[in-house]
Amino acid sequence: MAAESPATLWRYAHEAPRVTGCHAHATGQLFALREGLQVIETPAGRWVQPPGWIGWIAPRCAHAAQSLGATAGWHLHIDASVAQALPDGPHVFAATPLVRELVARLMSMDPSDALQEPRRARLVGVLVDELAAGERESLHLPMPQDPRLVAMARALADDPSLADGIDDWADRIGMARRTLTRRFAAETGLSFMQWRQQARLLKGVELLSLHEPVTAAALTVGYSSVSAFIEAFRKHFGCTPARFFEAGEGLLQAKKKPA
Repeated sequence: MAAESPATLWRYAHEAPRVTGCHAHATGQLFALREGLQVIETPAGRWVQPPGWIGWIAPRCAHAAQSLGATAGWHLHIDASVAQALPDGPHVFAATPLVRELVARLMSMDPSDALQEPRRARLVGVLVDELAAGERESLHLPMPQDPRLVAMARALADDPSLADGIDDWADRIGMARRTLTRRFAAETGLSFMQWRQQARLLKGVELLSLHEPVTAAALTVGYSSVSAFIEAFRKHFGCTPARFFEAGEGLLQAKKKPA
């Protein structure tokens, strides 16, 4: 008798952007894109997923999702018992060479062939182990909890080119500058300036994922020059924008293999 599958694989393609309201799954969900971009939101933060990176939603984690542009990719629903080593909230993982190979193998298997279930279970187990053991870098923008700070943070996350400084925002939301500074850092783990730069860089990732030129992306998110944007990007992510997207190319090729 074939073993019960620990995971269910789905492929999808959507020609238009999609918005999914807040919901949760009993299973965990791993997913990746071949094209387009996805943004995951919870009250705790916003996660950006460009092509070639592995997204993760924990079992029973309430979240909303928005895709930008035409999207195509796959998602893998995993039993909660198999996913215990993965984060208990959303996450976006960089794909290691082993992850790319595991994805290629899983994508090449016939999902209707029950005789392959024991092998599929082993591959899923190794994939979970590799993701759990990897660096916990994530394309994540933490969000504050105070309603006034949330309003400010959402405005800046949606349009990080806004030039208003911390004093302007303190006046606008009716909060003393010192209180804003202290509470924002306590609730997000970042200073206002650190958070704002992270918001700009993640919005830059969004634009670059949708094939915007680097210069246009840099100016759109509020940098005065493309060189300043590239240098900030390199310091934050450890590589230039071009190298950042090269990291996902192996995974994209893996997903193009026939089932």
